[in-house]
Amino acid sequence: MKCKGQSVRITMQSFQWLMFLIGTSIALPIVIGSVFGLSEIEISGLMQRTLFLVALGSILQIVIGHSLPIIEGPAGSWVSVFVILAGFSKQIGLSVEESLSLGMGSLALAGCILLLMGLVKNKSFYQRVFPPLVSGVFLFLLAIQLSGIFFKGMIVQEEGNVDWKLTMLAIFVFIFIVILSIKARGWGKQFSLLIGIIVGWGVFAMSGGASNPIGQRDLNGVALPELFSWGPPAINGNIITATILFSLTLILNNIAAIDSMYEVFDGKKINKQDSIRRGFVVGGINHWLSSVFSALAIVPLPVTSGFVQTTKQRNGLPFLIAAGSLLLISFMPQVVHVVSTLPVAVASAALLSTIVNMFIISLKKITSIELNQRELSIIGISLLGGTSLFFQSPDLFEDLPSSLQIVMSNGLIVGTVVVIGLNLIWRNN
Repeated sequence: MKCKGQSVRITMQSFQWLMFLIGTSIALPIVIGSVFGLSEIEISGLMQRTLFLVALGSILQIVIGHSLPIIEGPAGSWVSVFVILAGFSKQIGLSVEESLSLGMGSLALAGCILLLMGLVKNKSFYQRVFPPLVSGVFLFLLAIQLSGIFFKGMIVQEEGNVDWKLTMLAIFVFIFIVILSIKARGWGKQFSLLIGIIVGWGVFAMSGGASNPIGQRDLNGVALPELFSWGPPAINGNIITATILFSLTLILNNIAAIDSMYEVFDGKKINKQDSIRRGFVVGGINHWLSSVFSALAIVPLPVTSGFVQTTKQRNGLPFLIAAGSLLLISFMPQVVHVVSTLPVAVASAALLSTIVNMFIISLKKITSIELNQRELSIIGISLLGGTSLFFQSPDLFEDLPSSLQIVMSNGLIVGTVVVIGLNLIWRNN
């Protein structure tokens, strides 16, 4: 009887992980598709490749990488780079294919940088360049950036007008999950995210919400993800400069994802330095795979720590089962079509609920150090520099060189560079 109950629990946990994997995967391919004007058929192919990479990347990380149940998902931080790249490409007359090839070249270069970081075995290097002050500020800025992306995803628009009925439903799903994760006990607390998604999906469908515009390819049989759908990766001088600077956020993202999970696990069963190094190596491989399969780069998602803290699911087996299930699903167009109809508004609401714990983790990390005048000033300047750019139009920097456009239009990059620079330059008395 006890064994049966254990099996049911693992099955439920695996299904909740699967829903979270899907929820973190479906929104950004649609965003990228709309930015570059891809057809519904092309978005459908991108969706399949994204699900495949999310599953494969997550499995690689837990098996040979950092060994933690952290989702490798589409990077929200890369979206802003692609959005700016699309605008820049139009200015200089590049085609969509040429623009996307440059994006894939940037992913491949970033993969090389991450791989090189994985070869660094000097523990003092990580502690000096990326201490809790830096990773805490990065997590806080990332939480702000992601909260904006997810909240925008909750706004349902039809022909340019906001559908307030469905938007309010998404807001209800967010509030429902937060209250359930705080007030409920036992299974209600542990499966709050899954319950919220199922309730929201059901009510959304009954309220007349439209499914996602992913198109319909041949839905018969088995289909393998296509290689080089956007052509071979390309590179130029502007992309090299921007990618090197942007890679600072990728490095910190990897460290922050592992570091925040370290906090959730209370430091148990984790050799943090080894996990970080192995995570960099597999992260580089995953960026290369993203470049080869023509998709948005997948990275360890720090928001996973919020999910684990909300659901109390620290066991790696359900995570591995869910990732394996998603890998199989990615080969079946019929199932990809079904799971991709999870409304972006509901998925965004569920993801936004996990940002609450992400903010908590970032604040705990910042307050874990002694906050004297130096630390407080660095935090204030970095957050001011980063958050102020979140509210500016990319057009503000259109007269700058393209590499600087990509950097200055991304508050996460600027805030990260500022906090790392100030922490290294401003010595303790």
